[in-house]
Amino acid sequence: MLAILNSDTRMNMVYQYLKNKMECILLDDFTVLKMKFDAILLPMSGWKDDGAMVVRGIDMKCPIEFFDMIKEDGVIICGNMTPKIKELPYRKIDLNSYEAFIQANSKLTAEGVLFLLLDNTNQGLLDLDVDLIGYGHSGKAIYELLKRIGVKIRVVRRVVLEESSDFVSVDEYLGLKPSSIIINTSITNIIDDLMIRKMDENLIINLVRSASFNEALLRQRHCRIVHAGPLPAIFSPQSAAHVMQETLMDILYEK
Repeated sequence: MLAILNSDTRMNMVYQYLKNKMECILLDDFTVLKMKFDAILLPMSGWKDDGAMVVRGIDMKCPIEFFDMIKEDGVIICGNMTPKIKELPYRKIDLNSYEAFIQANSKLTAEGVLFLLLDNTNQGLLDLDVDLIGYGHSGKAIYELLKRIGVKIRVVRRVVLEESSDFVSVDEYLGLKPSSIIINTSITNIIDDLMIRKMDENLIINLVRSASFNEALLRQRHCRIVHAGPLPAIFSPQSAAHVMQETLMDILYEK
């Protein structure tokens, strides 16, 4: 039996998709039930350092006894293997180790970024100047989507391999003036104080949970920052749930 923690709309929809295909249960809190599960699907953000997990959109403390419901040979499934999860004595499956899952969610992330650009600017898309920091899976998907629709975009990556004026190295970028809109997909803090002092009324869309910025200095420069959160779950939960349930079916029935 699979237990699914009801962290958000996406997880609720995953349960709705799977309940007719396998034995599963949706958990709305951390009540320890008198039953054992073969696997537990945790929120994508994982079990945080402060002992909290997201349930129904709210951070709630998760007691260690909650994991007593997993069978000895059971599995923990998650998209963010935090240190606290790694310490647990169970087999673990990282959803983000599955290429199909990563690629599908990257495309949904790019679509979410498009929505944020429309919602947070007063210009047409073709009039925007965008810097995209980072060129991993999500960065590539964002670049390909925005480039396809004609947005002027500059990609900042540590090592430039592409023969295109769209791409600049980090070292080169640090000597340039930032574009009016910056999309951050990098865990490395490139938007430091020196970079912020070059800004004036810029918009920063941050897609990385662990990224930190000098937000006081950004406000002094009249800049806005949008901490986007998990875009697939926010803007396309039905599609994101379909991607997840397909991945779970592959994982649980791969052998």
